[in-house]
Amino acid sequence: MSAIAHRPTTVRLAPALRVVGLVVGGAGATLAAPLIYAAALGEDLVPYLAPLVLSGMVFLAAFLAGRRLETPNRREALLAAVLTWLGLSALGILPYVLGSAPGGPQGVVDAFFESTAGFTATGATVMTDFAAQPRALMLWRSQTQWIGGIGLIVLAVIFLPRLAVGGRQLIETETAGPQLEKLAPHLRASTFRIVGVYVALTILVIAGLTALGAAGLAPGMGPFEAVTHAFTTVSAGGFSPDSRSIEPFGPWAQWLIAIAIVIAGTNLALWFRAIVLGRVASFKDDELRWYLGIIGVGAVIVLIELVASGTYGFADGIRQAFFQVASITTGTGYASADFALWGELALGTLFILMFVGGCTGSPTGALKVMRVVLFGRVILREIRATIHPEQVRLIRINQRPVNPRIVHGVLVFVLLYVVLVLLSGVALLLDPGRPEGLNFEDALSASAASIGNVGPGFGFLGPMGSYEPFSAPSKVFLALLMVVGRLEIFPVLVVLSRAFWRA
Repeated sequence: MSAIAHRPTTVRLAPALRVVGLVVGGAGATLAAPLIYAAALGEDLVPYLAPLVLSGMVFLAAFLAGRRLETPNRREALLAAVLTWLGLSALGILPYVLGSAPGGPQGVVDAFFESTAGFTATGATVMTDFAAQPRALMLWRSQTQWIGGIGLIVLAVIFLPRLAVGGRQLIETETAGPQLEKLAPHLRASTFRIVGVYVALTILVIAGLTALGAAGLAPGMGPFEAVTHAFTTVSAGGFSPDSRSIEPFGPWAQWLIAIAIVIAGTNLALWFRAIVLGRVASFKDDELRWYLGIIGVGAVIVLIELVASGTYGFADGIRQAFFQVASITTGTGYASADFALWGELALGTLFILMFVGGCTGSPTGALKVMRVVLFGRVILREIRATIHPEQVRLIRINQRPVNPRIVHGVLVFVLLYVVLVLLSGVALLLDPGRPEGLNFEDALSASAASIGNVGPGFGFLGPMGSYEPFSAPSKVFLALLMVVGRLEIFPVLVVLSRAFWRA
């Protein structure tokens, strides 16, 4: 029999941990940027130098261990994907513990929460005094979201060239659901092309925001603000170095960021096909049309509420409604105003949009538009089947029938997602140390914002608020929900199942 037939099917920790070491150690190399920035500003270097050295040692150990370890099998690669997100969160703890000022993440639990919110591209924060924090730390904070947006795929491809199955599993885990179509015959080439779009969009946003600041059209938008906001815009992360998010930078910056958010929420593969390969017809995509339609309808509903209530005039209302709907739908979590003070219709619309997310192949979280569309078409099919039971109707996307297994998986995922949000909201209320005045609506918004990698919720968790009032157990719980949401639930459930660990 072949060697493959004799290969053990049990899960071995060593190959999985090597993958984690390579990816987390590689991500740690990016600490060089805030280290250099801190040196230029005369700030303390230890918060970045210590984890940089530590991550370098982890990477070196994982690299050298590869000479003795076999290539991970599929289950080990799945375990590595789950552990990698936890490892990235652990990597980000030291800069906060060693470098944050009062009003920042104080202690290991707060640092873990902030780091996890960064790497999972969730806009939640425990900070209360943004101005007091070192600028190099705020650069690192934004940088974690940029890395989390798509960096896992980059690092897996760069550092794991021999790990064909594992590399593919990491990417399939990151883009769970209807799979990305290949842009090139080989996985690595496809990945680099998607990453190229991601990097190009980041550079364009930096240039645009810098130009607006230099022209006096975006007050307070200097190069530092342009870079940090570009990182967290393109990654759909939502961290801002300003406690008022995007509000202080004026309408021009808000319009540019809103448009960039919408673009970042699309399938990045479409842009490569259309711009580089000249296939403009790629934009005739069902998911893209529904994505833009959902944002458009949501913006109109919120606009009606804002104008009817007298909160804003028509012109300002258009900007505020479009910005906030785009931000919440994609899970970016930016705010151009304190929307927690808006009317019930606007808040209800934004809460529903927390569940939607962007397109497959984007760095966004939540359900993803493709799943929402498939779920809606299943409901429509069942209604028609009730009226015309003799007709057989297939579920189609882009005129092509969808495999029934995918449809079934989508239905299970949507149900599981909603149940998890509801149960998590109840769990927050069961915490004896819960914040005073926490009601079910606020707790539900916290769980939905965490699982959907959105960030801000309602009440004291609003866009100008903070998660700091939660107890340490609740913060850890919410941080883990961010990881579960980023991995899209199933990989975590699989790894936690008994069957996964059996031979």
